[in-house]
Amino acid sequence: MRKSTKTIMTTLLCGAMIASAASCAGGPTYPLTIDGEKIRAGLYILEQNNAVQNAKTKLREEQPDLDTYAEGFDFLSQKVEGKSFSQWVDDRTIEICRNYVAINRLFEQYGLSLTKDETDYISQYVKNLWTEENDYAVYIYGVKVVGQYYEKLGVGQESFKEFQLVSEKREKIFDHLYGENGEKAASADEVNAKLSEDYMALNYFKYDLENGEGAQAYADRIKNGESFELVYRDHYYALMAEAIEEKAAEAAAEAAESGSEAETPAATEAPAATEAPAATEAPAETEATAGETSDSQNQDAPETDSLLKIVKKDETAPSEEFVKQAAEMSNGEVKVISFTEGDVTSSYVVQKLDITTKTDKASEEISSVRRSLKSDEFQKLIDDTGKDYKVDVDSSKSMYKIKTILDNGGSIYG
Repeated sequence: MRKSTKTIMTTLLCGAMIASAASCAGGPTYPLTIDGEKIRAGLYILEQNNAVQNAKTKLREEQPDLDTYAEGFDFLSQKVEGKSFSQWVDDRTIEICRNYVAINRLFEQYGLSLTKDETDYISQYVKNLWTEENDYAVYIYGVKVVGQYYEKLGVGQESFKEFQLVSEKREKIFDHLYGENGEKAASADEVNAKLSEDYMALNYFKYDLENGEGAQAYADRIKNGESFELVYRDHYYALMAEAIEEKAAEAAAEAAESGSEAETPAATEAPAATEAPAATEAPAETEATAGETSDSQNQDAPETDSLLKIVKKDETAPSEEFVKQAAEMSNGEVKVISFTEGDVTSSYVVQKLDITTKTDKASEEISSVRRSLKSDEFQKLIDDTGKDYKVDVDSSKSMYKIKTILDNGGSIYG
């Protein structure tokens, strides 16, 4: 980091903006001690910041007609779950800090550890937040470097790093208990049922030919036993041939107008089918001739499942109607899905597969399903672990004003 940047950071940390939050001259403060473990000021502020966002969410749920995004809206005058906004945030902050200590204790209890690569990654990630300028920081935080935003709140790199380390420990505990081989993991039947409920495995491509037999002809070929990849490959090359014919016709028309001869496109080798774009992408123009594309049966088909997509049932792409119709299909079914948006009607050839047989493709979705099935149980474990921890409040706690977070975070979180 450049010396000038260090100077800026020091000024921000010790400046008037955070004078109410911490005293640089007085050394570190610990607003809470939970079961003998001191909570450093920067970590407390981070958890307080999270509690403020939780309170805003709760407020909007309780009063959906309240315009909390209006300029000058006063959150501190509101009540959340019957408590003043400030009291709710204070209570929630202590609760989150209890969880922080509980996670550390559980991490030790289960004999877990972070690898050097994991800790090095976190160290570098935090360093980058404090040193790298980026447009995201300007747009979201109103500063050139993300770390500057946290410095405004009174959070330094070490506190932010500690926060990230605890987050990583939380993930490790979850994987240890509820991951694929965890002692409390959801059963295969539970995972498959939830996976099928939330997601689907689809092969599909948009029918874009102006001529030809139509989308149904391609769907019928798949129904009759041809592979989806082979059928898609033929549609792809038919599109290229159509594009070449259109280009040749345009060239002939221009030549007729100018009185010159039209050039015939040079014959080139057709690209291998495995180089074809994804099924939802439009094919690029090529110099391959129509005659060459008619011989596409001799080309290798795309790799099996190379066009397969895992689609969440609440997605809206390619369209909400497409996803709705696809969700109503049975496993193994092939059909043409058509829908109209504005003045444009689109048709897709769709094959639905049993997602539980496509676990390699759906690994990320399976991880998400495991988390959704066990997240409440995991949170209860953390809450129960820390519920009886003794909390000692230091007099310095009064220095950490919720208003500071609201004033500095309002433009970010609303």
